[in-house]
Amino acid sequence: MGETEERSVKRIHYPLAEAIPQEQLDAEIAELERIEKLPLIPKILGYIKLGGPGFIGAAFTLGAGTVTSSMLSGSIYGYKTMWVLWFSIVVGIFMVAAGLRFATKGGRIIILQNKYHHWIIGSVLTALGGVAIPAILWSWGQFALAGNLLESLTPHLGFSFPRQYNWIAIVALTTWLTLMYGKKNSPGVRFVENFMKWAIALMVVGFGFSVVKVGVNVSEFIKGNLTPWIPPGGEGLDLVIASGAAACGVMDWFLFHYTGLARGWSERHEKLGKMDMIFGLLLPFILVNWLIVTAFAQTLYVSGGAVPESAVELAAVFAPLLGSELGAIFFYLACLAIPVTTIVGLNVVCAIAIFEAFGWEANVDSLRWKICALLPSTGFLAVFTSRPVWLVIFVTAFISLTNNICGWSWYLLLNDKKVMGENRCKSYLWNLGIMVALCFVNAAAIVYIFNRFGIFG
Repeated sequence: MGETEERSVKRIHYPLAEAIPQEQLDAEIAELERIEKLPLIPKILGYIKLGGPGFIGAAFTLGAGTVTSSMLSGSIYGYKTMWVLWFSIVVGIFMVAAGLRFATKGGRIIILQNKYHHWIIGSVLTALGGVAIPAILWSWGQFALAGNLLESLTPHLGFSFPRQYNWIAIVALTTWLTLMYGKKNSPGVRFVENFMKWAIALMVVGFGFSVVKVGVNVSEFIKGNLTPWIPPGGEGLDLVIASGAAACGVMDWFLFHYTGLARGWSERHEKLGKMDMIFGLLLPFILVNWLIVTAFAQTLYVSGGAVPESAVELAAVFAPLLGSELGAIFFYLACLAIPVTTIVGLNVVCAIAIFEAFGWEANVDSLRWKICALLPSTGFLAVFTSRPVWLVIFVTAFISLTNNICGWSWYLLLNDKKVMGENRCKSYLWNLGIMVALCFVNAAAIVYIFNRFGIFG
């Protein structure tokens, strides 16, 4: 399974981790041992400092679809659908935890799937069908949002930068970050992880500033989080599904698994990984979405006027309500950080998936890696045109199939003693959570597709 023994610590072999000096990996384990003896708050802060894959996962998951659905949810339904945000990510965490177990105590998931469940399940349906192809397609929405937001931001800074040209700056920034990931003789992996941390901090500050300006209805906030409510009609159901599905999917499980491997995580890092899932992925995802929904619930929903359909139009209506140029700038910067970080995540996960699918040795300095990593960047064409609706429907339907098949493959591997030995899943709660996650992901995708054809009205 590609496992090696390094200084008595079991570590899964993955080429991207080889860019990290062994002494640095040993020092990290020593630091983990020190952190585990600290009081609760310093311990949590220590884990956050050492974490990274979780923050990449949060920044990746907080994409164009997430911000649009949260803006719309707040504008149309107020606080009523907030429960979907935490429910969807909590359910998804069970599958992310499976990816962590494979990374620290099992093996590279595509290699395991190919060996035990056939290469059609691993290389084709998981790596290519579930990750690489969707990464290329979904990048269009990220570039469209980023280009329009940058175009809207720059007048507040005193100049104009139309999306027909600003895509060059977006591609330059995301390409630089993408090609930095895993690069030898450089900060590499940690540099990109830290960029994601700062980007999430910008989101929290920007949207938090907006919420401070507009206020919070505390009773409605609590009610919206504790009372499951689904809007009537096909469009309302669509919106709830979009909000929930954004937090659950094979791309998210896959990304956390391989970014953990790229950090050189060993069996000693499993506790760090769990803390990273909570404080790097789960809480930032919930917090940012809470802030977005709250800001729009307190303004556009309360006003009761017509609600625009796109995130850019929603942002254009909301920004003047903040009452200052500084507020508008912070808001647009927070919005812009979302698609930019997602593009980087799509680039990285696309390259990893293609290389794993074909069994190529991951080498970020190779021309092959650079081409694969930048395939999603063809999404810059979205500033000139849009994706065909039929293609979106087809890919969504295909992803529904791959999520289901890949998810059950992971579940079986996690519980297989031949594969995991004594590290197999022995928790009834964890297994139940995985089953709920898989059913939720598949049902959400199926209903979304049916709605596209008007089956639910």
